[in-house]
Amino acid sequence: MTEKSVLMDVFCLHCREETPHMVAYGEKYLKEMRCEVCGTVIKVDRKRMLELYAHEMVDRILSKPLRMKKELAAKSLSEFTMSLPVRVALKPVKMAKELADLVTKGDWPKGAPEEEK
Repeated sequence: MTEKSVLMDVFCLHCREETPHMVAYGEKYLKEMRCEVCGTVIKVDRKRMLELYAHEMVDRILSKPLRMKKELAAKSLSEFTMSLPVRVALKPVKMAKELADLVTKGDWPKGAPEEEK
């Protein structure tokens, strides 16, 4: 795939409304978006996105015990314990797929791109 640009309507954070944006794609992923009304440019920096993702991943791992505690309080003990073996087995697979998609395809799960004016 070569670089290409597409004009599309997107919600502009600066204009606070849906406006036409020129969206530029690189080889495999989104490179930048430029608002045609106000000129605001949002660039996607892969290295920065990986850094943000790494920080988010640590937060998700550290908050997991609390989230599981809340889930346990909301469910019966038997329902919760019955789901654990499957979840424990599948979680590493899901995490590995998420990371592989991020690195190879540029599919960012979360994180804000860098904004320029």
